[in-house]
Amino acid sequence: MEIHTCLASHVAAFNFTRDDLLRLKQRFPRITLGIHQNHADLLEAAGTAECILTWEFEKAWYPGFPNLKTILTPAAGSDWVAADPAGRVRLIHGTFHGPLLAESLLGAILFMNRRMPGMIRNFERREWDRNIQKDCRLLANQTVVIIGLGRIGGECARLLKSFGATVIGIKRDAQRLPMPLPDVDVRPVAELETTLPEADHVVVILPGGADTDRILNESRLGMCRQGAFVYNFGRGNAVASEDLAKVSDHIGGAFLDVVDQEPLAPDSPLWSLDNLMITPHSSCIYREYRAAFVDQVAAHLGRWLDRPTQSGR
Repeated sequence: MEIHTCLASHVAAFNFTRDDLLRLKQRFPRITLGIHQNHADLLEAAGTAECILTWEFEKAWYPGFPNLKTILTPAAGSDWVAADPAGRVRLIHGTFHGPLLAESLLGAILFMNRRMPGMIRNFERREWDRNIQKDCRLLANQTVVIIGLGRIGGECARLLKSFGATVIGIKRDAQRLPMPLPDVDVRPVAELETTLPEADHVVVILPGGADTDRILNESRLGMCRQGAFVYNFGRGNAVASEDLAKVSDHIGGAFLDVVDQEPLAPDSPLWSLDNLMITPHSSCIYREYRAAFVDQVAAHLGRWLDRPTQSGR
C-alpha cells in the first residue's frame, strides 16, 4: 500500500514529525510511505497514492487521485477535508479526541465552579477575600447538560458521572448512543428548552454547520437557570458572541474553547467580561495527540493489511 502524508501544522502539538510517521513504517515494513510538508508536494503523488493522511483535502483534488481509496485525518470534524463527491474515497476522521477533550472540559467546569476568574483577580490585587467562593457547591450535587452526545460528548458524560454529577444528554437521535452510558438521561433536541432550566452547567459539543448555528441563542441562554455556567467545546457557530454578551449578567459565567470568529478579535466585548474564560481552541492540545492518531491509523492498517499476530502466524 502506498501511503502519503501531509500533516504539518503551526500548532506544535498537531505538527507531525518524520519520527511520528516513521512509526507506521516500522510497524508495517511493506508499505510505501511518502512524507510531505505542503500540499504542492502531496499533489505530485496524486497518480500513485492509495491512502492519504492529511489535515486538509479539497473537493477539486479527488479526480486527480485515481488510485486513492482512503483518507484519514486527525480532525474530529469535517471542516478541512471535503468528502469525495463521487463517493469513491472513504474518509475516516479522528476518533481519539474523547478522553483529551473530556479532561479539558472537566478542568473548565472545576475552574468555573470554584469561581477561579474571581480568585485570579483576587490574587492579582493581592487581596485576601475568602467570600468569593461562598456559593460554591460540590459537582456531585449539580446537573450538567451536554448538548451533543456523540463519541466525544459520551466520553465527557462518563468522566462527569465518575464525579457524581447528574448528567443529561441532548442528542438528535436519543435512541442511538455512541457507547453505553448508564445513568445518563438522554433526551431529544425537541426537549432542549425544557431541559435548560435544570442545568447548573450547560456544555455544547456540536459540529459546525447550518443545523447547529446559534443553537444556544440569546433566548435559550435566557432560559438557563440564573447563575448557570455555559461551555462551548465544539464549534464556535453554536454560541454567538453577541448573544453571550447580552446575557452575561444572567449566567454565572462562560468558558469558551471555541468562538464564532477565530481568532477572536482584540476588540471583542467578550474579552472584557469578568465572568468569562477563553482558551484558543486548545482543548485537545496534549503531548499524546500525535501518538493517538498514529495508533488509530495503525489499527486500520492492521486490519487492511492482514497483519500477522505476535505469535508469527
